[in-house]
Amino acid sequence: MKNKNPKAAPKRSSEVLREIAENKHLRKKLTYQHIVDTLGERAFGIMILFFSLPSLFPVSVVPGVAVIFSLPIIIFTLEMVFGSDSLWLPKFIANKQISHAHLSRIISVVLPYIMKLERLTKPRWTFMTCPTANIIRDIAIFCLALLLMLPIPFSNVILGILLVIFSIGIIENDGVFIFVGLILFILYASFLVLIGSKIFAAFLFITDST
Repeated sequence: MKNKNPKAAPKRSSEVLREIAENKHLRKKLTYQHIVDTLGERAFGIMILFFSLPSLFPVSVVPGVAVIFSLPIIIFTLEMVFGSDSLWLPKFIANKQISHAHLSRIISVVLPYIMKLERLTKPRWTFMTCPTANIIRDIAIFCLALLLMLPIPFSNVILGILLVIFSIGIIENDGVFIFVGLILFILYASFLVLIGSKIFAAFLFITDST
């Protein structure tokens, strides 16, 4: 006999975000902690996505802005590395109130892109979501957040895109997205090391010449 009440499929991230944007009860008071509680088990990926998005916009070039949005990502990744089952935020962040209207505008802008990405994602490549792979992934995200805090020219958008790729992979349990994120991270990190070594060599050449 077939089960007449099959287990409902979990809501996609875009559906949860839309519900937050359209929830009239949140218009008076909305905190980061409420968002975390609403997102539940997907809080890690969604919150990384939230704090990565400003890096894709010109506001991220304002001194200090990147630091503000990078610190929460660092906190989240440290929690993931140490195997936390739930997202903990310091009180000064958890109790911070944000404008529901402002958040709704952000969601309305990014939602179409998230929905397009969701069409490409599905749970797959489970070996990329095993404990060992998760630690490697979290270390990569931690390094990206640290790099985001540095004044590296034209890097914010690239770092933001990589963080978005990782966050989508975490949210949708898609090992392909995580794998792509790791490959791109390695390539970009190698590029930065190469450029850094060239600059350092040029600096030594100039100092030796004088």
